Amino acid sequence: LLTHALFKALLFMCAGGVIHSIGDSQDIRFMGGLSVYIPFTSSCLMVSSFALCGMPFLAGFYSRDFILEIISMRYVNVFGFLLLFVSTGLTV
Repeated sequence: LLTHALFKALLFMCAGGVIHSIGDSQDIRFMGGLSVYIPFTSSCLMVSSFALCGMPFLAGFYSRDFILEIISMRYVNVFGFLLLFVSTGLTV
């Protein structure tokens, strides 16, 4: 959960940077082509969103994988086991 919180915080920091860079306007019509002007912020935004999605080789993937591995090694009823894996699949 710590990795989720850190990447979610990075996502909100990048969103604040984007809003600040366009003059404190939150209108989506003015946000086109900003990756040319703020490449570091846009790359951090993409990495944090990929990490939250659980892309392989990023921290969100390994923390989710570890949680699923620990749960699958313990005795859990079938409904709880299926609910865990279906909810994990839906977050991807």
